[in-house]
Amino acid sequence: MRRSFLLYALIIAVLITACDSPTADDHGHSHEQGSNHVHDDDNYGDHDEHGHDEHGHGNPEHDEDRSGGGIVVTNFSETAELFVEFAPLVVGQPSEFATHFTRLDSFRPLAEGRVIVRLAGGRAPEEIFSASPSEIAGIFRPLVTPRHAGVREVTVILEAGRFVSIHPMGEYRVYASAEDAEASIPERGEEGALIPFLKEQQWQADFATKEVTQSRLFHSVFAPGSLTPAPGGDAHLTAQTDGVVLGGDNGFPQIGDRVERGQVVARVAPNLSGDQDFAGLVADREAAHVAVRAAQAEFDRVSRLAAEGAVAQRRVDEATAALQTAQTQLRAASSRLDTAQGGDGGGFVVRAPISGTIAEVSVGLGSYAESGDPLFRIVDNSRLRLIAQIAEVDTPVSAPQGAWFTMLGHDDAVDIADHNGRLVGVGAAIDPVRRTTPVIFEFDNDAGFSAGAFVNTRVRQGEVFEGPSIPASAILDDMGVSVVFVMEDGEHWRRQPVQIAVRDGDRVGIASGLSDGDRVVTRGAYLIHLAASGPAEIGHGHAH
Repeated sequence: MRRSFLLYALIIAVLITACDSPTADDHGHSHEQGSNHVHDDDNYGDHDEHGHDEHGHGNPEHDEDRSGGGIVVTNFSETAELFVEFAPLVVGQPSEFATHFTRLDSFRPLAEGRVIVRLAGGRAPEEIFSASPSEIAGIFRPLVTPRHAGVREVTVILEAGRFVSIHPMGEYRVYASAEDAEASIPERGEEGALIPFLKEQQWQADFATKEVTQSRLFHSVFAPGSLTPAPGGDAHLTAQTDGVVLGGDNGFPQIGDRVERGQVVARVAPNLSGDQDFAGLVADREAAHVAVRAAQAEFDRVSRLAAEGAVAQRRVDEATAALQTAQTQLRAASSRLDTAQGGDGGGFVVRAPISGTIAEVSVGLGSYAESGDPLFRIVDNSRLRLIAQIAEVDTPVSAPQGAWFTMLGHDDAVDIADHNGRLVGVGAAIDPVRRTTPVIFEFDNDAGFSAGAFVNTRVRQGEVFEGPSIPASAILDDMGVSVVFVMEDGEHWRRQPVQIAVRDGDRVGIASGLSDGDRVVTRGAYLIHLAASGPAEIGHGHAH
């Protein structure tokens, strides 16, 4: 996990300055199971302990009305996470619903729209309460003052333009008096080793969570690999004659320039033979131009006289032959000069045989090259081959099920199946020096990888794992132990060691330690690790 030291220091500073947090306990109300994470805190209504004034997340005027027990619920819709804290519901007494909304596509706070709290059922009329955003982005504070006692279905709805997130929270009892609500609160049990990491901190960090899901993953064998252009995607251009290298249609090519098939990349001006030089070739061409003009004038004069009957036809034929000879000499002189300057004549044009990118330039503008010398290399990276070298101890490799790789120095997996990948073939012999067998795949390079890169490759085998899985980014190596941080509620986390069964691309199969429905941190796990490693008082920080 790449995080700057400054970011970690700021997070720890925020944690240390926070005050007491609610803890997990049972409040004796019924609610739906599944996406709700609920706990109560018998200190929730203690204004001095929780510092609601500091962040504008509570209202001291209503703190005195709370019965002393706090309800905390985390609920997920398809698009948003709701984390809400509120006091037990009592007829005629306001209970502030401190609702925190997080977008699941970005894990950033929802700062617009309005929140509606709806009480329904229990043979009583429906009651609606709403609130606009507070001064803290992502937090809404509707005041719920029930008018009817009994068991009520509570639903929280966020409406922000076309964005609507509905959160059925289950059934909660509305008590007739504060004394009844207080009497319903059981003794608080042990909190356990929960780690606080508040919504305000999550929203400021690179943070995300995912639910444990059942997956079908393949076991794989490791192999060093390399990326090479697909056949026909690598062209080496050489000089076809001795001469000076000049620019092409778009000037002299540079590394990274895009060229198209058939484009003139460069020209080679060949050596001049004998005592020829460029000045002499220019003079020859100009002399030929003069000779053509003179022959043309003579032809015109003789043709006019012949029409008047003043000269014989023989003179016209002689003038015609002289003009044709002069024109031929002009063409020859122009061709010699054009060839010497690297023109199209003589076949010394260097054309691109494929479309691609200039990857290597072996000569400079105006430099001298001999026939056969390398000039340029053009690479078409639109489709690449992944060549994995399977160690002898892991052979034979029969019917590979695909492959994925990571770039050196990176953890993100690239699955060739996501890029129109296919198996090309498996080597039939073991290299006598490296003791490896090549397995070759091909895939579309829409991600822009560079040909020639070395990669860490995993070739999938036939053995399959079926069970709970999580993103690989959720795993943290804690002194040799693979751990994840499991959500207890929207602001409390549990350190959970896990046993990894298999990694397949960006997914990790879990042999033990997690269950379906658990939700783990996939980005920002190290920040929670830092919070857990801080002073004892960090575990009690909770301010809104």
